Amino acid sequence: MVMRHIYTLLILLLLLVLNPALSLSAQLKAIPDRTRVGLDESFNLELRADGSLDGDPDLSVLEQNFELLGRSQSSQMQIINGDFSRSTVWSLTLMARSAGSKEIPALCVGSDCSKPIKIEVLPAGKSNTLAGANDLLLEVATEPNKVWVQSQVLYKVKLLTRLNFLQASLSEPEPVGIEAVVQKLGEDRNYETERDGVLYRVFERDYLIFPQQSGQLKIPPVRFTAQVADGGRRSLDPFNQRTRQIRRSSEEINIEVLPAAESEGRSWLPARELQLEDDWQNPPRLTVGEPATRTITLRAMGVPAAQLPALKIDVPDGFRSYPDQPKREDRLKENGVLGILQEKLALVPTRPGTLRLPEIKIDWWDLDDERWHQARLPALDVEVLPATNQPAVTATPPAVPQQEPLPQEDKPRVEVPTLPTPEEQRFWPWLSMALGGGWLLTLLFIVKGKLVKRNQENKQEQQEDRPDLKTARKRLDQALASGNPALIRSAMLDWGSALFPKQRPGNLEELAALCGEPLKQKLELFSRSLYSRESNDWDSHGLSAAVQEVQQKATKAENYKKLPPLYPH
Repeated sequence: MVMRHIYTLLILLLLLVLNPALSLSAQLKAIPDRTRVGLDESFNLELRADGSLDGDPDLSVLEQNFELLGRSQSSQMQIINGDFSRSTVWSLTLMARSAGSKEIPALCVGSDCSKPIKIEVLPAGKSNTLAGANDLLLEVATEPNKVWVQSQVLYKVKLLTRLNFLQASLSEPEPVGIEAVVQKLGEDRNYETERDGVLYRVFERDYLIFPQQSGQLKIPPVRFTAQVADGGRRSLDPFNQRTRQIRRSSEEINIEVLPAAESEGRSWLPARELQLEDDWQNPPRLTVGEPATRTITLRAMGVPAAQLPALKIDVPDGFRSYPDQPKREDRLKENGVLGILQEKLALVPTRPGTLRLPEIKIDWWDLDDERWHQARLPALDVEVLPATNQPAVTATPPAVPQQEPLPQEDKPRVEVPTLPTPEEQRFWPWLSMALGGGWLLTLLFIVKGKLVKRNQENKQEQQEDRPDLKTARKRLDQALASGNPALIRSAMLDWGSALFPKQRPGNLEELAALCGEPLKQKLELFSRSLYSRESNDWDSHGLSAAVQEVQQKATKAENYKKLPPLYPH
């Protein structure tokens, strides 16, 4: 018995597939979830077909008055006591394009069509449904009221709601009319507020707009779109709750942007506050050849860092400057953006004494006072000391050995006869001359020994004060191979002291002046790399080759001086 029903069902299905004409004729019905909707709300339309259909309905006829937001399709087949039935449902989500009395035209699949349906579309905010005007509010505001070109406009978007959203999105402001830069300010804020006795949840989002030209700035409405649960009846699928889409649009805002004020040659910089800071307010004590970093910071309220002009920092004679790459940073505050520009400058003094650094100033337009101001850093007097490893040159007289007093010997008492003989008168003068000659020779030997000892001590001190040239060169080659700039600088100065013991250069600038080209140029490139992170245009191989060339020339010149004269006198 059971097998008979199964065979009957299979035969019926096969006949339906092979010959659709045997199926029941279809009947189309269009069923909206409501016939009175708001302009800013969506509604659902079910197109139900009982029977078998060939193809899908033509929905293009809806485009004139409605916007198709979504569509889905489901099918159902039933066999009851051998009777076969089939139904298909198309679920459409529609939103009216304008207010007024609208008609959903007949929707057709082949020769089967539904009946037209009248829909009343209320103006925006006039709906009395769940998502009514009092349940969702979208507001925008701008400040300040008077705007100058390139100044900051604070654009606030505030959404007040009593609904629970399944999905939601908010469009970005897109100014038109003149060129403008838009920047989101911080994170969104959520809080609650009471208005007209009704408690709302508030979502607030802020933007910064910087008009780059004068003229009329137009900010079109921003649009909020959300999906909310519909409390109406459900579809054929019991697990899918019907939803409704709602929209809100803000007001359009127009702003008159004023041109830049009369500048008289000054750069246009509109700000609410501006500060110029120097970490050398109390100038440090510098040393010749040793670098020191000076940091200048510019802070401007209401101006992005990219808009801040580069500072003009003059460096006088007596300094070598190595500027670093400027650092720009934006800090977002509750009332706008704080632009920060920081410039670092490595200064290397080249001579001792009191040197003056010129003042630094910048002009800016005060948006509150509507007049020009000038921020200034006063001139600085900096004391520069001589290089610490360069001995002061003083004239010292040559050391002259002092004669030691002759030893006093006890002379024997000689009793001279009162009447000497002629032989005794000739003996005593010769004896005095011999004793005097002996004393003179003893004095010469003593002086010579002291001079020899003094020369040996001087040579030993010189050898202790400066490294051996061979050792210094080996240490320099090791430092160049390591690539460490600090080790290279120290080893380079030791090598220079060994190669030029009389001059003993105290810094790289003095060493470059003694060596000449090509080492002078190589040392200048190397010095720039010490004081600026952006300078990487020196190479250790080129520096090593230049050192070798200078050392060979200096060694040949020294050997030439040591050669005996060709025609000795």
